[in-house]
Amino acid sequence: MNSRLTAAAVALLVVQVVHGAIPARTSSEGYVGAVAGALLILASIGGVVGAVRGRSWAVPVVGVTGAVVAVGFVLYHALPWHSPVTNPYFGEDKIGALQWTSVILAVAIGAWAAFEARRRAAA
Repeated sequence: MNSRLTAAAVALLVVQVVHGAIPARTSSEGYVGAVAGALLILASIGGVVGAVRGRSWAVPVVGVTGAVVAVGFVLYHALPWHSPVTNPYFGEDKIGALQWTSVILAVAIGAWAAFEARRRAAA
């Protein structure tokens, strides 16, 4: 398969796991992020396995997962509105550079994975 797609898939999985391991005790933290995050990690694992094995189905899996991670992190953490399905980091005392860095990296790497999948699909 494409080594750039594989690299993006691995990076996507790593950034999600790292983000989940960073403590971020916020006032609106709930189960939505944990459940959605777990499902996206499973999808990323599938994308990595498929990309490493050269499976054609890995391209859409990595692309869709990357796009969902990128958009999802913006909607879930980066918008300043609290709701039952968001966990914004704005205005939280215990959120610092470490937490924000993992969010920014997740958005960037998710976009990269989606880009690489689209590039591979067009080739």
